[in-house]
Amino acid sequence: MTLAEIRSAHETTLAEAMQANADRTFYAHWPEAPSGKIYGETANDDGLAGFQKQLNHQFDRLPAESAWTGEEVSPYGFPLGITYPSIAVEDLIARGSAAQTAWQSLTPADRASILVEALERGAKDFFEIGYATQHTTGQGFVMAFQASGPHAYDRALEAVAMGLSAQQHFAMNVMWTKPMGKISVSIDKSFRVVPKGLNLVIGCSTFPIWNTTPGMFAGLVTGNAVIVKPHPGAIYPIAIVVARVRDVLTELGLDPNVIQLAVDTVDAPITLDLVRHPALRIIDYTGGPHFGAIVEREAAEHGKIVFTEKAGVNCVVLDSTDDLDRAMDNLAFSLTLYSGQMCTAPQNIFIARDGMKVGNDVVSVDAVVDKLREKIDALVFNEKAGPTTLGAVQNAATAKRVDEAHGLGFGVVRQSAPVLQPGFEAARSLSPIVLRTDTSKVDIYTKEWFGPISFVITTDSFEQSLDEVTSSIRKHGALSALVYCTDDARMQQAEDAIVHAGAPVSFNFNSYVWVNQSAAFSDFHGAGCNPAGNATFADWSFVTKRYNVVGVRKQA
Repeated sequence: MTLAEIRSAHETTLAEAMQANADRTFYAHWPEAPSGKIYGETANDDGLAGFQKQLNHQFDRLPAESAWTGEEVSPYGFPLGITYPSIAVEDLIARGSAAQTAWQSLTPADRASILVEALERGAKDFFEIGYATQHTTGQGFVMAFQASGPHAYDRALEAVAMGLSAQQHFAMNVMWTKPMGKISVSIDKSFRVVPKGLNLVIGCSTFPIWNTTPGMFAGLVTGNAVIVKPHPGAIYPIAIVVARVRDVLTELGLDPNVIQLAVDTVDAPITLDLVRHPALRIIDYTGGPHFGAIVEREAAEHGKIVFTEKAGVNCVVLDSTDDLDRAMDNLAFSLTLYSGQMCTAPQNIFIARDGMKVGNDVVSVDAVVDKLREKIDALVFNEKAGPTTLGAVQNAATAKRVDEAHGLGFGVVRQSAPVLQPGFEAARSLSPIVLRTDTSKVDIYTKEWFGPISFVITTDSFEQSLDEVTSSIRKHGALSALVYCTDDARMQQAEDAIVHAGAPVSFNFNSYVWVNQSAAFSDFHGAGCNPAGNATFADWSFVTKRYNVVGVRKQA
């Protein structure tokens, strides 16, 4: 296809996506169901065959290099044996810098159209991506398909549309005329979008595409060359995406090094070498708060733009509900989904010691806790839904954290135990542990316990529960908050307190939407105003900070 054909092919998609960003109503460009009727009757078989063929081979969809590396191991119990081209930091920088000149000379609309073309072609990879994500992150296949396929690609399209809208917000050329009495003076003015420079995107091990594509595509649409540095344990999924973009660039005669994959190992990391390089001007980071703080500090010392999504302590308040069964069904699923390995998963559940109002009655804390355990057990012990909902634990350190939680000496609402994953006897899979304590243990439960670990914490009152939540948000950050409350005045009180503390809040979820979820084109993922991170997928600042506007004036 020519560039003109690509522009024409995706004009409607970009217009719809830009409108969706403005309207914030439901919009999804790619269907989320892994259905053969949608993606082709052989799509699943083809994706699985592609995954199996890739195992124990070089990832040759990227150009060959003299060195190859890779150490991915499936949480379901086997090494992937895939190696990837290993490129030195200085070579990555030199190649990206050379490629950026031609890329930034394209119009924003051209760049956006090229990126949508890459996404559309990449949608053909959704099933292989699903298996690649399952066996690098531990997600169940359906979740892996959705999170790394349609949902991640929608987030990418959202960032492209936001970047295009920002760059087209003002006229790029104008004849400026100033009246001066009997005469006037005219100046031919043009405005050029000048990218900040090379953009590094640092990926995480649990959502290697969903958390990477927003920064990757925001950087590209604003004219920056991008280097993607995935987590050593989850390279395969994002490598597929990078390869697709490079294919489209090559076909159009553009330098494919506008986008590059930087691969390393746990024992020989290159992330900080990239972060500290003077040619690197923008950094997107997703991952743990400790290393995230290092990245933020390095960026600040060298005047670089940094977007972070780290981690926080997400909280729930149980005050009142009209339907305890449905409320606990929803909460149990949120605690169980992907074994709590989501940045939005709840951890701390606060309830006043007098209990929870259900309709016109008051249900004791013990009864509420029993109901929550009952709902978790019903899901975990469901032979069909349990294993796929839980998935596997991505990192052995998370499994050790569960053992640490067992040793805290808290009351045990529910013990964690191994879960059999059919077909994968060596899978690292655990059911949730739920512990019970009170506010005297604040120093323990206010740290992040990443994984299938949660705490039920009794307080003196609704007001104290809310104070605990807002204090935790301000000190430790949060990416979600959930409140069950049927009293209008208390709901408003909670909304004001939590939003002003800097976290998004959800109320009374009891159906098929969960607090863990964040919808592209509607939800602003990450408020950007608490210690859990400074970025939001995707608001104006997520794209506008990646470029400057420079004017050119010519006497008419």
